[in-house]
Amino acid sequence: MTVYNPKSKEDWLELRHKYVSSTEASALFGLSPYMTKFELFHVKRGSKPSEFEASERMKWGLRMEEAIARAIAEEYGVKVRKLNAYVSNEDVGLGASFDYEIVGIKEDATPEDKVLQEMYRNLGPGILEIKNVDWIVWKKNWTLDEGRMEAPAHIEIQVQTQLHVIQRSWAAIGVLVGGNSLNLLVRERDPVVGENLEKAAFLFWREIKANRAPEISMPQDAELIAYLYNYAEPGTVLDAQNDTEEAKKVFELVHDYHDQGLLKSAAENKQKTIKSELLMLIGDAERVICPDGYSVSAGVVAETEVAAFTRKAYRNVRITKKAIK
Repeated sequence: MTVYNPKSKEDWLELRHKYVSSTEASALFGLSPYMTKFELFHVKRGSKPSEFEASERMKWGLRMEEAIARAIAEEYGVKVRKLNAYVSNEDVGLGASFDYEIVGIKEDATPEDKVLQEMYRNLGPGILEIKNVDWIVWKKNWTLDEGRMEAPAHIEIQVQTQLHVIQRSWAAIGVLVGGNSLNLLVRERDPVVGENLEKAAFLFWREIKANRAPEISMPQDAELIAYLYNYAEPGTVLDAQNDTEEAKKVFELVHDYHDQGLLKSAAENKQKTIKSELLMLIGDAERVICPDGYSVSAGVVAETEVAAFTRKAYRNVRITKKAIK
């Protein structure tokens, strides 16, 4: 275990590039909602620049971290502090940064809810990972049957990676839902998961050294492919009229792409026709309720002026289907 103390965002980004971080580890298993293993490969080998820019949601999450950590300390009677270190496992190229850590029990702690107090007494200091989650996202990705809570797979892997590299026995995931509901998950370090993380990271870096890219995932990797092949030599021509396998594959793709364009055009024309027929049937109704959960919204978007251009008012027809349980 190697512990770094980055002095700036640039130091932290440089460290992050050298290792598979805890937030990236799920990509090794095809479980990341943010990047594929193919993209991670090209980021780490430097053929694609790392574009780590915090979104507005991430920025507000960072701003809320301290308040959420303080609330957990108050609710569960524990002492927490910011953990600024970057920790790595040099042997396999895994790394992790952290939010907070649980480092003690408050003197005035009450026994009403002692789950974190007991974990600290039995296993020592633990990791505290903070999540600020929208209610809809929580309902969709964090809840199971009967309202039970379970973290998404990529977050479970993130926490196990953190525990593995820092060699701590347990972690708590503090989740603020919708800005007003505090939830808690407690996780112990799983040595089997740790072994699999080490193996996957070791093989990943070995593939980078050998320049063997992972399998491409489509359509997720389409934009990256366009980035990697963003140059054409002026005046060059590839003759794909011969009988080679490569030429046959090129023709197959060209033919398919053209046909898909025709299908898209036909579908767009069909939708225009349907919309016109629908408007003639529903008249001035702003909303239509149909069987099987279908509904139609057909309100008027008012005339607007943009610079010297005036956009006329129009009917905005949207058809949705609500899932029926």
